[in-house]
Amino acid sequence: MQIRTLVLTAALTGLMATAASAQDSAIAVDVHGGTTGIGIGARYQVSDSIVLRADYDTLKHSDDFSSDGVNYNGEVEFKPFTFAVNAHPFKNSFFVSAGYVMGDRNIKLDARPAGPTQVGSVTYQPGEIGTLRANADMGDGAPFIGLGFDNTFHSNNRITFRFLAGAVLGDEPSVTLTSDGSLATNAAYKTQLEIERKELEQDVKDVKTWPVLQLGLSYKF
Repeated sequence: MQIRTLVLTAALTGLMATAASAQDSAIAVDVHGGTTGIGIGARYQVSDSIVLRADYDTLKHSDDFSSDGVNYNGEVEFKPFTFAVNAHPFKNSFFVSAGYVMGDRNIKLDARPAGPTQVGSVTYQPGEIGTLRANADMGDGAPFIGLGFDNTFHSNNRITFRFLAGAVLGDEPSVTLTSDGSLATNAAYKTQLEIERKELEQDVKDVKTWPVLQLGLSYKF
């Protein structure tokens, strides 16, 4: 009977210690997914109302895109690092977040016309155009704002869920456009190609604001 009591007491003590450790821990990691791709993150609780957050995400997605009558195959490739401060104003799971996003954020487009295609304001034959290749560079960094719910440091559980909604507020993408057809070095064609580049730049400018929606699973040490 004494041994059984001893074992039970030890087990209860261990459970209480584990719960207390999870409650007091200031460090957590997570995996998450959403509009920025699949990622991992780490968080450090400074106080009941302030948490520092660092995330790394990777996103690669292909789709068709049409601009000024030219059909492009587009590929989005993001590999952003996000550093942010999550403020919990009510010292509960609700938070507002502000930070900065760094890393590669590019959109690549290519098109190989199979028939007569207008470039700028002039129609050319496929061989004259060759392959059109465009790259929309969204810059090396941009601010981020958002809000969400995360009870990692406001719960006794080691494993918790979090939700984040916000936006990356970048500049308008800078677009380059090249062509490798028989007229690639022709001055008149290059003038039309520049017109096409500017029109393409207008078509992709809306992606300067990238929506962020994430669901994550966190583990508190």
